[in-house]
Amino acid sequence: MANLTGNIAMVTGGATGIGAAIVERLAMQGADVACCYNTSRAAAESLAKKLKEQGKDIFPVQVDVSDSQEIKDAVESIVTHFGHPITILVNNAGDIIRTAPTEVMDEDLWDKVMAVNLRGPFLCTKHCIPGMKSAERGRIINISSISARTGGGPGAVHYVASKGGMESLTRALAKELAPFNITVNAVAPGDIYTRIHERYNTPEALEKMRQLIPLGRLGDPDEVATMVTFLASDDASYITGAVVAVNGGKRMD
Repeated sequence: MANLTGNIAMVTGGATGIGAAIVERLAMQGADVACCYNTSRAAAESLAKKLKEQGKDIFPVQVDVSDSQEIKDAVESIVTHFGHPITILVNNAGDIIRTAPTEVMDEDLWDKVMAVNLRGPFLCTKHCIPGMKSAERGRIINISSISARTGGGPGAVHYVASKGGMESLTRALAKELAPFNITVNAVAPGDIYTRIHERYNTPEALEKMRQLIPLGRLGDPDEVATMVTFLASDDASYITGAVVAVNGGKRMD
């Protein structure tokens, strides 16, 4: 079991779904956690209250990850709140916003998805690096997607491209930051059941997805959070630049 005591973690998109599972798992393993959200204030505060009742220090922080100044301010407020630099960064925030065939996809939609899914992780990493260097250690975990390898579903070219870019960003950062004892890895979930499926999939579509998974079921957010926690721990000290699949065997390359 990972022991993350003494670490300060920043989790973007931490109020719901996979992000909330990551916040909870990191906290239960001893980290102090900043639960970053953009619009889901009520969910973030509810999660913080739940974990505080269990003796965990959870700091809800509102931030738009596409805005460099907001991220800079958020990082400063997290460091001030906990009194130590951020040593674990989980770039989880992401969205597809809406689907559209490429020939009719407007540039604004493309730009918005890229801003959240790719510029966001770059900016969060940029503003966390100085603190990690001063602490002489760091763990950065990017949440990618199986779609970066499969090409995704209809109308998702913007989302797929952003996740492919995130995986390349992961490898480049891993090489750049290795001399400073900072590892950078990505986790690529497959079909994980969260409320986003209620927006984009019917029960019939979910059943078809299930049938394509060798393990015969959709994944649980906590199964992604478990891998993130491992990569954040000292047990993963010799792993960097990796993209770890958590997909029930749906994709094996």
